[in-house]
Amino acid sequence: MIAAATAAFLTVFIAEFGDKSQLVCLTMACRYPPLQVLAGAMTAMAVVLGLAVGVGSIIAEAVPHSYVAVGSGIFFIAVGLYTYFRGKDSAEEKIGKTGYFQTLGMIFLAEFGDKTQLAAMFLAASFGYPLAVFAGAMLAMLVNHILAVYLGSRFITRVNPRYVKLGSASIFIVIGLVMIIIEAGFLF
Repeated sequence: MIAAATAAFLTVFIAEFGDKSQLVCLTMACRYPPLQVLAGAMTAMAVVLGLAVGVGSIIAEAVPHSYVAVGSGIFFIAVGLYTYFRGKDSAEEKIGKTGYFQTLGMIFLAEFGDKTQLAAMFLAASFGYPLAVFAGAMLAMLVNHILAVYLGSRFITRVNPRYVKLGSASIFIVIGLVMIIIEAGFLF
């Protein structure tokens, strides 16, 4: 049981470091309260990893990965365009739960069918301890995303907001394009 949790922690921590969901947390923490961003990310991760260790094989058979990847890519591009073209952040947006829900949605779409979800599914099947795998994977996600939120809220917030906006929009658009381009290789 400890071996399953340890394997899940190490696998997911290494696979997730520098991944798109960590970049999402980094950029979202520049715009929203860090705890909202972290809570949204961890809620999405819990759902995605829960699905992976619980019913991962059923989902993999029911929803083709290519549809999920292309849909996620389009979503990221739309968020990037929205980030770039929207006006200044209102105080109301910062106070509300917008950061939580935006992060939750983006992380869910980014991680659904991602390598970490698949790794958790295979580890749960291999070890036969889905709860231990879930706990190890969630701990790895928590450590990774605390780092991203901390860096985003402490250091990147000191950068000119115009550059942060342009950088955030660019990151979201590039992630979306990469998701679609990579998946297009599998579609055609």
